[in-house]
Amino acid sequence: MADGVACLRAEKAVRFAPAFGPIVVNNETALSVATELQLITTQAETLSSGDVSTITDTLQKIVNASATEQIGDSLLTTVDNLIKVNVTVLQQSQEEMRGPTRAVQALETFADTVILTTDTYTAVRPGVALQAADISPEELDKGQGFAFFLSGSDSDSLTEGDVTSFTTEVGGDILQTADISISLPPNISSMILQIKNLSEVRLSYTLYNSSSLFVQLSQGAVGPSQSATVPSQGAVGTRIIGGRIAGRRVKDLPEPVITTFVPLQETFVPEDMRKVKCVFWDFDADAWSTEGCESMGEKMGRYTCACNHLTNFAIIFDVSGEGFGDHEKPLEVITIVGCVVSIVCLVLTLFSFIVTRRDKRRTRTGHAKNQRLVLINLCVALLATLVIFLAGINRTASPIGCKAVAALLHYFLLAALMWMAVEAVNLYRAVVQVFDNASENFVIKTGAVAWGFPLVATLSTAGPSSLYKYRMEKACWLAREPLIYAFLIPAGLILLFNLLVFILVMYKLVREEKKQRELRGADAIKVDRQWIILQIRRACSIMALFGLTWVFGFFVIDDARTVFAYLFCISNTLQGLIIFIFHCVMREDMTKWRKKLTCWKKFIYIGQKKQGQYQVNGSKSFSSASQAPQTILIGLSTLSLDTKPNPKSL
Repeated sequence: MADGVACLRAEKAVRFAPAFGPIVVNNETALSVATELQLITTQAETLSSGDVSTITDTLQKIVNASATEQIGDSLLTTVDNLIKVNVTVLQQSQEEMRGPTRAVQALETFADTVILTTDTYTAVRPGVALQAADISPEELDKGQGFAFFLSGSDSDSLTEGDVTSFTTEVGGDILQTADISISLPPNISSMILQIKNLSEVRLSYTLYNSSSLFVQLSQGAVGPSQSATVPSQGAVGTRIIGGRIAGRRVKDLPEPVITTFVPLQETFVPEDMRKVKCVFWDFDADAWSTEGCESMGEKMGRYTCACNHLTNFAIIFDVSGEGFGDHEKPLEVITIVGCVVSIVCLVLTLFSFIVTRRDKRRTRTGHAKNQRLVLINLCVALLATLVIFLAGINRTASPIGCKAVAALLHYFLLAALMWMAVEAVNLYRAVVQVFDNASENFVIKTGAVAWGFPLVATLSTAGPSSLYKYRMEKACWLAREPLIYAFLIPAGLILLFNLLVFILVMYKLVREEKKQRELRGADAIKVDRQWIILQIRRACSIMALFGLTWVFGFFVIDDARTVFAYLFCISNTLQGLIIFIFHCVMREDMTKWRKKLTCWKKFIYIGQKKQGQYQVNGSKSFSSASQAPQTILIGLSTLSLDTKPNPKSL
């Protein structure tokens, strides 16, 4: 008979939901309304999105009007029933009125305000559990925690005997055996100054057996924390556990809140596909977010997370295909081999600059001298980047050490890009402006900026309070926000500048070559093919110096992301090899050293100017139209420019 009454009440609520919403809820009617909601939601499969929105709105009115333990029992049953509502209905309610989120918020409001008849209030339903207690700041400082233990074979339901609270002083064994747990750091009251003078603190925990009420809005609808939110393709693979201190928004803790999770069997995925993300529910964005959280690894099937705030936590297994699948191993091999080759080549390049005497003809101009110094600084920055990358990118065991690696990579990568920009400026002054107007202090002035700006960018984003914000979880590299604002934007501006200079320089070189070919007449036809090859090699040389291959990294997205990933890995890890070949092996003052080493074979000089003639790949030489030229090494060739150029020709 009771079930029949419940069905009739459910049908009535569905049919007349608009009339039910405006019902008056006050201290006197709160309990009866809460009981009515409990009965109405019994038939969860009959509820519509409008019903869910109306019910959750009423729940909030109830907890604002009164918060007794009796009301809490009905409230918890209602929330447990809402968890069983069809997923599509919950999604619609979330989009229309944030119904599921408001249900969670109503439960948290009740936990903050419930009038306790004993030291602790605990209520457990198959899908949700809540515990609230008033404790002293001294007890809080012992390190409080809450855990759930799976008992029996019914893994879909929570029971009161499965949940327990503990202090971290004696909670070591609990953390090793619990299916899900949350531990507050000791001495937390000193981290939240307002608590210190209170006689009691309301501490509460909530536990959800599924993520049904945590409905993430579609991408683009999230709020201020969008940059750290997790794409909706990720699957919540654990129960959800949360903690609250009433009246306090606990965040930016110097010591983290520790949570442990055992994955739900139904969301288990093979180890090679699992991408673990420690997340919390961001009420402002209505989405899961990784901000302030990091993974501490997995042991015996139990995942540990550390977050610098207190809210609702879970783990997401990202199986959305954001990785490269079968391509990950080849990309990793290409990266490692390329880095090792580049490291060797950069060391040899630096060694060659030290042991060889500079060609007098090349050092006539300040531009050539500047180029040598700029290349040395660029090689140092690239070498430091590659060594740190290989040695530390996966050292995630130590949070502080990993953050240091991320900061060093951040600094030296920006420094390398800055020195590429300096190289662009120097080459522009040499090729486009033509006149030997290089300042003796050019490298000192530009070097202060090239080494100084990355230091400012790194220090401004890697402050002491950003331990869990600066770097990402799975590698010692920047998290999303620092990556965008402190690296990608500066890097993009540098590359845009270098690309502009590249176009101007190549235009100048091609135009000069065209003039010289016109003056040669018929002889020019014989060297067309060699001339084209020369331009390609020259372009590759300048692109390597300017770091323009980094542009590939900005296109590692969408359907073509794998292709660009291969291009990015190959071109950038071999940047050191390209610099070594173009600016060491093919350098004129290396001739004597190559002759001394029997392992060196004879190299063909390309574009080398000898006695006023040009020779391309051993082809017939031709006369230069310029008199008393100055030469500037660019890639595999030398560019001849008049010391007194005709302004009209520029």
